[in-house]
Amino acid sequence: MRKLTGEVVADYIKQGGTALLDVAREVYADGANRAFEDAIDIGIRNTVSALYEANVSDDKITHLLNKYWGIPMNEAEDRLLVEKYESVIRTLRHYLKMQGYSQSDIQHFMNTSRANIKIRHDRELWKMKDNPEKLFKVIRKD
Repeated sequence: MRKLTGEVVADYIKQGGTALLDVAREVYADGANRAFEDAIDIGIRNTVSALYEANVSDDKITHLLNKYWGIPMNEAEDRLLVEKYESVIRTLRHYLKMQGYSQSDIQHFMNTSRANIKIRHDRELWKMKDNPEKLFKVIRKD
């Protein structure tokens, strides 16, 4: 066993500082990687949203996602399906806002009517993305 001296303590601190610096660098790199991955995901979602909103065909959207983002076809199809119901939810929320509902009223309606769940699971409601008034009435009626 080594005698505990100032030099030994300084050596331990130095080693610990190096290890701490290594950990800090690793955490920073992980954070940067996550931020990069999040930015890529946002870009993909925006691409899907823009193409879907522009009424590009489903096949063309999945093809373009595969070609320009390198996304496998099955993942591109899954992302498009998510966009299809999320766009209806966004449309309904926007409609309610334009009708004068507050954010808390909108959230209350979405929760009590289970609008998100209904829209996600009922593809017939997806067809109402361009008719939010009818969508609202159908969701409210159920």
